[in-house]
Amino acid sequence: MQPVMQFNDFREFLKAFYAERKPSGFSYREFSKLAGYSSPVFLKLVIEGKANLSEAGAERVANAIGLTGSDLLYFRFLVQMNQEKNAAKKKELFKNLREIAKANQVKIVGEEQYDYYESWLSPVLREALPQIQENKISQIANKLTFESSTKEIRKAIRVLTDAGFLREENGHFTQTDRRLSTGNLEMPSLAIRDMHRQMGELAVQSLEKVPVAERDISGLTFGIPEKSFDRIRAEIAEFRRRIANIAAETNETDRVYRLNVQFFPLTQKLNDNVEGGAA
Repeated sequence: MQPVMQFNDFREFLKAFYAERKPSGFSYREFSKLAGYSSPVFLKLVIEGKANLSEAGAERVANAIGLTGSDLLYFRFLVQMNQEKNAAKKKELFKNLREIAKANQVKIVGEEQYDYYESWLSPVLREALPQIQENKISQIANKLTFESSTKEIRKAIRVLTDAGFLREENGHFTQTDRRLSTGNLEMPSLAIRDMHRQMGELAVQSLEKVPVAERDISGLTFGIPEKSFDRIRAEIAEFRRRIANIAAETNETDRVYRLNVQFFPLTQKLNDNVEGGAA
């Protein structure tokens, strides 16, 4: 079985632990009893996401599994992170997990994706660097529409090369075919929220920094019944797919763009009985 430090979800770790022992007759009843729970199905509910572990419960479960030292410390933080609702606290707990894993020379699943999505510079430089002839930091900075420090640029390049998204040879970068996939990984998804926030802030700045002829920012405000919401989301998804296909028609790049599609409610529900069409 994989060590706990290779998991970023404590429920998946418990599921793997149980699955490994089940063939030998290990049951949820026995697992729960080992952890000091009277309910024979409590840990089954925890694994299925229908129940949570308290701080004391996490200690009992860790003891039942036999976790000690760094593994025990990692499990404690992992349980806290997975059950935490506050995004800022989740990120802080994830940093703790990474420090423990790094000290034990272990890579957490999802680390590369998290680092990639943590800064808006990552996708920009992934597209831009292969097209820039001279890759001195000062020249790279001059090519960016929005200001970035030397430190930020160096960090983004390191993330891209360490993760294998860019390859550097003789001072020139080439983009690999490696694709990003977050799947159901929690921390990359949290970092993507930061990415959307950063890109939204850049969109606001572009109103002043980018000439009208070089941007297209527009919007609609309208009222609709709830039944129209999913139809519009589907249209947006299809629109993004068509745009992605246009971008994929050629390998040539002379400028990097960002397309933000924003569709969100401006009010709470106004009338629970609305059945009509879009306003």
